[in-house]
Amino acid sequence: MSEGTAGRRVTAARVCRRFPEVFERLARGQLHLCALCALAPHLNSENAIELFEACRGKTRRQVEELLAARFPRADVREQIRRLPVRAQVAAGHTDANLPLSRASSASPSRLVPREVPEIAPNRLLVPPVPVVADARRRARELEPLSAQRFGVHFTADAELRELIDRARALASHRLPNGDLAGLVKLMAACFVRQEEKRRFGVGARPRRAKMEAESAHPTGQSAPPGGVGTRGRYVPVTVRRETHARDSGQCAFVSADGRRCTARAFLEFDHQKPFARQGASDVANIRLLCRAHNSLHARTCFGTLHIVAKIAAKKRGLGTAIGARSQIGER
Repeated sequence: MSEGTAGRRVTAARVCRRFPEVFERLARGQLHLCALCALAPHLNSENAIELFEACRGKTRRQVEELLAARFPRADVREQIRRLPVRAQVAAGHTDANLPLSRASSASPSRLVPREVPEIAPNRLLVPPVPVVADARRRARELEPLSAQRFGVHFTADAELRELIDRARALASHRLPNGDLAGLVKLMAACFVRQEEKRRFGVGARPRRAKMEAESAHPTGQSAPPGGVGTRGRYVPVTVRRETHARDSGQCAFVSADGRRCTARAFLEFDHQKPFARQGASDVANIRLLCRAHNSLHARTCFGTLHIVAKIAAKKRGLGTAIGARSQIGER
């Protein structure tokens, strides 16, 4: 086992030794190792049963948020610092001053940059191993400190550092103290307003019905009764805005057991009655679906083989167009 895996088991075993009733909860799957490790510093004879019951069936992140609400911590220190560059060490060239067991388990962040001797071409370098998997790294980006406060952790490049400095200078009148949290909140709020307006028409000034009708029907014909541009594939701004408000900016897919999808990322406008089957682009027929459930709906309506063939044809057409553009560029 790695040191982290062994440490979690040791911590969980100590909790079980203090509170033997935990064995039954572990056997039933009500608690897990990560939950016991998070609970360990806060357990005592008075709150143990209450905390075990409150954390039953919860994920690690949910347990951390529950503990942060009950045992709030101080805010993290605001800082921007340069991270050291990790050294890449060749296979078979571990530090001679470390025992073999310690050298093999040394953290890459503790490696001291040094020159690596030249090796023969047939000697392979050990590929750099990420310290933390992507999923675990994303899970630790937001660390709950209390019920309403979180510690944010991420790594920025030089371009982002420059943008932060420029944004801090531009917002100096609104944020005289240069608070980084306030600056990021201001930037995020501005981006959300801009994207919601661009994608869903939220906050956009409503256009006159006549102007929309003329843009949707250049010939001067009246709009169909289902709404403006009901037979066009383009979804009008008013339809996007009303659909976004009705679905609360969330995937509208509901499973057979009545559970609604909670996804808010990769949302797409979906025709409940497909456009290829005379489906209208109005509020009654348009809904928000995440990319996975939109693909599922398409496969349900047209069949998996048809969708796969369409995707392959689109990729071939894209590849042909790219090749043609490259040949024109060479000429």
